[in-house]
Amino acid sequence: MAETKLINPLHPSVVDRMDPQFAEIYTKYQAPQTRADQVTYEEYNSDRSKYTFSIAAGPSPEVGFIKIYQVPVPDPDGEIKVQVFHPTSEAIKQGGLATSDGKLPAHVDYHGGGFVIGGLNSDESWCRQACQTLGCIIVNVDYRLSPEFPHPVPLTDSWAALKWVFANASSLGIDTSRVSIGGLSAGGQISAVLALMARDEPSMPKLVLQMLIVPAVDARWVPIEDVSLKGLEGVPYKSLVENEDAPCLPLNRLRWFYRLWLGVDPEERKKKAEHFYASPILAKSHANLAPASIHVAGVDTLTSEGIAYHEVLTKAGTPSTLKVYEGCGHPFGHWDGELEKAKEFVRDTIAALKKAYTV
Repeated sequence: MAETKLINPLHPSVVDRMDPQFAEIYTKYQAPQTRADQVTYEEYNSDRSKYTFSIAAGPSPEVGFIKIYQVPVPDPDGEIKVQVFHPTSEAIKQGGLATSDGKLPAHVDYHGGGFVIGGLNSDESWCRQACQTLGCIIVNVDYRLSPEFPHPVPLTDSWAALKWVFANASSLGIDTSRVSIGGLSAGGQISAVLALMARDEPSMPKLVLQMLIVPAVDARWVPIEDVSLKGLEGVPYKSLVENEDAPCLPLNRLRWFYRLWLGVDPEERKKKAEHFYASPILAKSHANLAPASIHVAGVDTLTSEGIAYHEVLTKAGTPSTLKVYEGCGHPFGHWDGELEKAKEFVRDTIAALKKAYTV
């Protein structure tokens, strides 16, 4: 049998810091595959499914039912899909989270993919597991993607979806006093910004949790041009430099996402990056936000940003818990079909939701 060619082998600078099982799974599934940022945008766009992640996904239990709604969104006017997972009656009974009139807590999920790739299928395994394990409702949001819909459209779509959840809570069977939000990577960034927006929206019930998974929270430091950050002074995030060659989300891939999401004009890019809509860490206040549950990969360009955001929240008095999954690369949470630390991550996130819904 011919040896598999590794297009993206592990870089020597990270090998010693990798969890052996993560390295093995990465080498098996991702190292042989061309990433979207390694081809022209036209080639990527001709077959997006070829470059959309999810490998070694975990269990996909049957739920009570799933319904997709078409939700109107502004700026520009259009519609997005919102997928709602309802648990089985057995799961509701075992979870014990229903109110006396049958209302259930709900988690609103925003998928990752650098604001450019991903969709409703990205987090399906996790959504199903959380829905059935907790006996809660999961709302999965299919916001519009860049570059066709650049920043801030993914965010404004996501905000419209969150408002739609509260406006339709009665028909959806949702207890509005127990709604959480969260997401991975770009979804974590969106969730961090939405938590800030929700705090400042008087008509919106208080969120019970913001679950931020390998979040991007500061857009100022990813260069537009193809340059290394090594040796440059002033970069506040150690992981952007130390993990520049990290598996799955090296700096070059992060740059590709940000160019499509925020654009390439230097002045416009700077203006966007310095607003909390792109960089939630720059918000004027991080006080009185929904409690945070932050989950960070240890060998990731974004490691330091997640840790820094935890520190900013706690300093402002917002409760926040942080867990670093050492030796893991950026999308490890999707690998719970094989990776033990991903299975641990699933258990951790479900436990965080249960705590938020029962306190």
